[in-house]
Amino acid sequence: MTHDGACAGGDALTDLVRVERMEVRRGHLVCRVAFGAAPRVTSPQLMSRVLAVVPTLAQHACVNERGTTFAAVMDCTPLPHLLEHLVVDLQVRAESGQWFTLPGAAPSVSPHVAGTMHDRPIVGTSEWLDEAAGIARIDVSFADDLVALRAMRDSVAFLNKLLCG
Repeated sequence: MTHDGACAGGDALTDLVRVERMEVRRGHLVCRVAFGAAPRVTSPQLMSRVLAVVPTLAQHACVNERGTTFAAVMDCTPLPHLLEHLVVDLQVRAESGQWFTLPGAAPSVSPHVAGTMHDRPIVGTSEWLDEAAGIARIDVSFADDLVALRAMRDSVAFLNKLLCG
C-alpha cells in the first residue's frame, strides 16, 4: 500500500514512519516520531498482519478505556500506541532470550542482555504531539539502552514494511 508517493524508495526519506529524535534518559528512551502520510489509527486488517508476526501483543497489559489488555483497543488505536507496544515486546523478548528479527528490519545477531531479568516491567507511553501533522512522542523504559534503541529501529522498520507492503 503506497500513500502519497511515500514508500517508493524504502529509505529514511520516503518511509511513512520516521524517528526524528531520540533521547536516552536514565532508564527510558524518549522518541519524537513522524508518521507522515501513515494512517493515524490501526485497523483490524493491519492488526491481523501484525499479530501474524507478533501474536503476544494482544496479551500485553495496557491501561486503556476499554479493558486491561492491548487487545481491547488494538483494532482502532493510535499508530504510536502500536509502535510503543512493538518496542516493549521486542525488549521483553530480548530479556527472556527470545529475540527475533521482525520482517523489514535489518538482519543481525540476537542482542545479548547482560545479567538477569530486569526487576521492573518494561512499560511505555505514547501521545500525539500534533496528530494532524503526524508527530508523536513515544517513551519506553528499558533494562539495556542498546536493546531499546534496536527495538525502536526494528519496530519502525516493521511498521514501514506493513504500511508500504
